[in-house]
Amino acid sequence: MSSDVRFREYRDYIEKYLADYFTQLEEEPQKQLFGAMKYSLLAGGKRIRPILTFEFCRLSGGIWETAAPFAGAIEMIHTYSLIHDDLP
Repeated sequence: MSSDVRFREYRDYIEKYLADYFTQLEEEPQKQLFGAMKYSLLAGGKRIRPILTFEFCRLSGGIWETAAPFAGAIEMIHTYSLIHDDLP
Protein backbone atom coordinates (compact mmCIF):
# COMPACT_ATOMS: atom_id res chain seq x y z
CA MET A 1 0.00 0.00 0.00
CA SER A 2 1.42 3.39 -0.93
CA SER A 3 2.05 5.97 1.78
CA ASP A 4 -0.49 8.38 0.21
CA VAL A 5 -3.25 5.78 0.39
CA ARG A 6 -2.29 4.80 3.93
CA PHE A 7 -2.19 8.42 5.10
CA ARG A 8 -5.62 9.07 3.56
CA GLU A 9 -6.91 6.00 5.39
CA TYR A 10 -5.45 7.32 8.66
CA ARG A 11 -6.96 10.78 8.09
CA ASP A 12 -10.40 9.37 7.28
CA TYR A 13 -10.22 7.09 10.30
CA ILE A 14 -9.36 9.88 12.75
CA GLU A 15 -12.06 12.16 11.29
CA LYS A 16 -14.68 9.46 11.90
CA TYR A 17 -13.25 8.63 15.32
CA LEU A 18 -13.42 12.27 16.47
CA ALA A 19 -16.91 12.82 15.05
CA ASP A 20 -18.19 9.64 16.74
CA TYR A 21 -16.52 10.59 20.01
CA PHE A 22 -18.26 13.97 20.17
CA THR A 23 -21.62 12.48 19.16
CA GLN A 24 -21.55 10.63 22.49
CA LEU A 25 -21.11 13.90 24.39
CA GLU A 26 -24.34 15.66 23.45
CA GLU A 27 -25.89 15.70 26.92
CA GLU A 28 -26.89 18.64 29.08
CA PRO A 29 -25.59 20.75 30.78
CA GLN A 30 -22.34 20.68 28.78
CA LYS A 31 -24.03 20.40 25.37
CA GLN A 32 -23.14 23.95 24.33
CA LEU A 33 -19.50 23.56 25.39
CA PHE A 34 -19.15 20.22 23.60
CA GLY A 35 -20.78 21.74 20.51
CA ALA A 36 -18.17 24.49 20.42
CA MET A 37 -15.38 21.96 20.91
CA LYS A 38 -16.77 19.77 18.13
CA TYR A 39 -17.04 22.77 15.79
CA SER A 40 -13.39 23.70 16.32
CA LEU A 41 -12.05 20.17 16.23
CA LEU A 42 -13.92 19.03 13.13
CA ALA A 43 -13.27 22.18 11.09
CA GLY A 44 -10.76 20.26 9.02
CA GLY A 45 -7.05 20.14 8.73
CA LYS A 46 -4.24 17.89 7.58
CA ARG A 47 -4.29 15.78 10.76
CA ILE A 48 -0.52 15.38 10.66
CA ARG A 49 -0.23 14.55 14.36
CA PRO A 50 -2.71 11.66 14.31
CA ILE A 51 -1.19 10.38 11.06
CA LEU A 52 2.24 10.33 12.70
CA THR A 53 0.79 8.57 15.74
CA PHE A 54 -0.82 5.87 13.59
CA GLU A 55 2.30 5.42 11.46
CA PHE A 56 4.58 5.18 14.50
CA CYS A 57 2.28 2.53 15.96
CA ARG A 58 2.30 0.57 12.68
CA LEU A 59 6.07 0.81 12.28
CA SER A 60 6.51 -0.38 15.87
CA GLY A 61 4.57 -3.53 15.05
CA GLY A 62 1.27 -2.49 16.60
CA ILE A 63 -2.22 -2.43 15.18
CA TRP A 64 -2.55 1.21 14.19
CA GLU A 65 -6.31 1.40 14.87
CA THR A 66 -5.66 0.78 18.58
CA ALA A 67 -3.78 4.09 18.73
CA ALA A 68 -6.96 6.07 17.89
CA PRO A 69 -7.56 7.31 21.48
CA PHE A 70 -4.00 8.64 21.63
CA ALA A 71 -4.16 10.14 18.13
CA GLY A 72 -7.48 11.78 19.01
CA ALA A 73 -6.10 13.17 22.25
CA ILE A 74 -3.09 14.65 20.49
CA GLU A 75 -5.35 16.31 17.91
CA MET A 76 -7.60 17.68 20.68
CA ILE A 77 -4.59 19.17 22.49
CA HIS A 78 -3.35 20.69 19.24
CA THR A 79 -6.76 22.24 18.52
CA TYR A 80 -6.91 23.59 22.08
CA SER A 81 -3.47 25.18 21.66
CA LEU A 82 -4.59 26.94 18.47
CA ILE A 83 -7.67 28.35 20.21
CA HIS A 84 -5.76 29.31 23.35
CA ASP A 85 -3.14 31.10 21.26
CA ASP A 86 -5.86 33.30 19.72
CA LEU A 87 -7.26 34.44 23.07
CA PRO A 88 -6.43 38.00 24.17
